Amino acid sequence: MFPVSKQQAMKSAVIINLDYKHHSATTCRRIWEELVHRMEMAGFSQHLRLFLADTDQDTASKRAKRIVAETEDALAAEGVLVFDVIREFYCFEYQQINDLLALANEIPEVNFLDTGSFPAFVIPGAH
Repeated sequence: MFPVSKQQAMKSAVIINLDYKHHSATTCRRIWEELVHRMEMAGFSQHLRLFLADTDQDTASKRAKRIVAETEDALAAEGVLVFDVIREFYCFEYQQINDLLALANEIPEVNFLDTGSFPAFVIPGAH
């Protein structure tokens, strides 16, 4: 792994997965919609179940925890306990994300060309 230069901006991702197995789809949808709205208002951009930010992991982690706590407070009046419904809640730094299901991100196949298998073309006196 190559070290990240100090000039390169850090990027962080937060993953939030809800427990649809043990909670109703209505409850999960209500929490998810509120989380998406609040995360986007706080500067995260949503990509499927990822929330991306141009910050270091510590900043993104603190911000995401604050947003989940605020969401819990906002939905408490409805009897929704957000932290009980969250199954996974991770934060990590990244340099690049490749969606392996997207055809546009397929890595092209590159064939090796053995330049030793044919003589080099040299123009006499061109040195």
